[in-house]
Amino acid sequence: MSEESKAQKKAQKKARKKARKKEVEQAKKEKINGNKSAQMIFKTALRNHIDLTSIADNKANLMITINALIITVMMPLLAKNIGDHAHLLFPMGVLFFCCIVSMVYATLATLPIKTKGETSLEEIRGSTRSNLFFYGNFYKMDIKNYKEGLKIVMKSDEKLDNSVMNDLFYLGEALGKKFDLLRVCYFVFLGGVIISVLLFFLLFH
Repeated sequence: MSEESKAQKKAQKKARKKARKKEVEQAKKEKINGNKSAQMIFKTALRNHIDLTSIADNKANLMITINALIITVMMPLLAKNIGDHAHLLFPMGVLFFCCIVSMVYATLATLPIKTKGETSLEEIRGSTRSNLFFYGNFYKMDIKNYKEGLKIVMKSDEKLDNSVMNDLFYLGEALGKKFDLLRVCYFVFLGGVIISVLLFFLLFH
């Protein structure tokens, strides 16, 4: 074999090795644990989702408190003065009704998500939707099965990535529902206050 052929083979071998190395590096970048930017984005997004969930719950609790206070003050006043001021029954009734509806939506916004609390090992092995890092998927599981399930997940980069993505997705989905309910709650409350004030104004003029 000539020196030229040896040099060509050596160059080809080096090129193949370089290509394989590039493929491995690219595959690592496609995984969350091999991509620092992806890790940072997921951490930030998860933290933001948790903070926004806390804000949504605080807003819902505030609306429950305000509406409960209005109803608590309004009911005794209405019962005491209804005989002398029957014309106020309609605007007070509108406000009372809107406060009740607003409270219902605020309570629904704080309602915990229903979870089955258990994930079978078969589901963990075969499904890409399972997430053993969320309490709702494992709190009824036996500790032995839970540990075994975690080992299965941690052996696979794909399953770990899916767990992180599922966590982010379902947190966002729950957050979206909370804010949709809160939006209705605020609109009903605001509408009730405006309509009641307008009715009071019309009755006294």
